[in-house]
Amino acid sequence: MNPSLIFKIANAITVFAWLVLIFSPNQVRVIRLLRVFVSGLLLGGVYVISIIIGNGQTEGNFSSLESVRLLFANDYFLLAGWIHYLAFDLFLGTWETEDAIKEKINRWILVPILALTFYFGPAGWLLYLIFRFLNSKLAKK
Repeated sequence: MNPSLIFKIANAITVFAWLVLIFSPNQVRVIRLLRVFVSGLLLGGVYVISIIIGNGQTEGNFSSLESVRLLFANDYFLLAGWIHYLAFDLFLGTWETEDAIKEKINRWILVPILALTFYFGPAGWLLYLIFRFLNSKLAKK
């Protein structure tokens, strides 16, 4: 299958999963289904298949930035890199949502954090950790 088509399909599925995550508050079963089936099995499977198909078709590796650039010159490895982001950011978003329920973090605070996690995973994660810390300090007072 064409890597560009797989890219479009994976993006559409992931955007749909994020919308479900954002608009189905406190649905732990839904959160876990997204984590296991979309992030884990579906995106993880596409990732593995992309790596297998692209294997041996590039000179790149992970030893330097220049070598990574060579690695990602192969469309299947580039696709795998993108799928890696999609899968891990969605996994992180599901974890943040489930943890926010346990920690009693206000849903209106969580939604913009989820949006940030969707677009800029580590920045959203950092912001979530800050709000989680502040929330726990405020709850103790």
